[in-house]
Amino acid sequence: MDSLLPKIKTVRVMLKDFSEQQEAIFRMAFKMHNTTNYEVVAEGAGQKPDMVLVDIDNGKGILPWQEMKKEHPDIPVVIFSQSEPIVTAPYLHKPVKFDTLFPSLRSLAQGGSIFYPSEQKKELNPSTSTQDAAIEQHKTNIKRFNPQSGLLGALKVASTRSHDTAVLHNGKPILIVFPSIQRVLLTVSAEELERMCKDDTLEIVAKAVPDNPQWKEKAKVTIMSCLWQMAIWSARGRLVYPLTPQSVFTLKRWPNLTRLAPVPESMRLSAFLTKTSVNLNVLYKVMPLDMSDILNYIAATYVTGFLATDSEFAEQQHVLNPQVSEMQNKISVNSADETDKNMSQAAERAVSGSKEQPRGLLSRLMRKLTGK
Repeated sequence: MDSLLPKIKTVRVMLKDFSEQQEAIFRMAFKMHNTTNYEVVAEGAGQKPDMVLVDIDNGKGILPWQEMKKEHPDIPVVIFSQSEPIVTAPYLHKPVKFDTLFPSLRSLAQGGSIFYPSEQKKELNPSTSTQDAAIEQHKTNIKRFNPQSGLLGALKVASTRSHDTAVLHNGKPILIVFPSIQRVLLTVSAEELERMCKDDTLEIVAKAVPDNPQWKEKAKVTIMSCLWQMAIWSARGRLVYPLTPQSVFTLKRWPNLTRLAPVPESMRLSAFLTKTSVNLNVLYKVMPLDMSDILNYIAATYVTGFLATDSEFAEQQHVLNPQVSEMQNKISVNSADETDKNMSQAAERAVSGSKEQPRGLLSRLMRKLTGK
């Protein structure tokens, strides 16, 4: 677990009917982007794309998009155009702004950024404004989990005790925790440990054990890395209790990501959360990553003590019975909700840059290339 390095996601993109200049600019942008590996795949090359971008401004109209949609019915086929499309479709507006390109691509890859023609918007809800319809597209529902229950909770408690503790299931030890040396001895495989972490109803018993130097010598995994990994396995794309979408949080310090289990986009999330305090609604708005990746990262940093929360939330912390129905309820997360405009504006500046915080190299280079 200590030696695992963060993995970078690969997203294969097919560029359909792009001009040579447009394709060259996209290829350069993809090469300079380091949090997700965007790879251009050619049509007919035998590689299945994860997303298709179709330029419909070249005289062929919408026909190429319709053909690609039939050929790739299970992935986003995006209309790339100066004008709003006449059909309901994923839409990327031209000319593209490179400071928002990658957030837009992430949203498109996750099934977002769907454009509805005016008539269809009215049919969906005659009283709904265009802004309301756009907001509706960025809502998602999440569940929560209790980090103080199950195997994760047992490890957390055992790590705070003054004596060595064995965690058992059905009378057999799963792991032995040595707080004095901050190590854990695993007695089951990683696969078995992951399966147990995913079982919210797993019955666990913690038992004090006598000092055993031989056991300590065999304990190679740190408590920190074990908590981090088990938090990810336990979260499974759920929000750690008692956080809510309105809870404000930030990072106390950078986690040593080279010695912790990988979470997609962890480097970017760490860099962002050490600079600003946000809630989940604002974080999802300014950094529209995969929600499960965000929630797994929040769980890992919360359980390991890297995540700091607002004082009101800290005062309300308490142990929750895992059977309470509130844990099963879905919570609505609205990425377009700006309940705190100052917070949202500060987060936008941290991501996109400002006069005080210059924009990144990629954005400056693209402005020179496009003459804007």
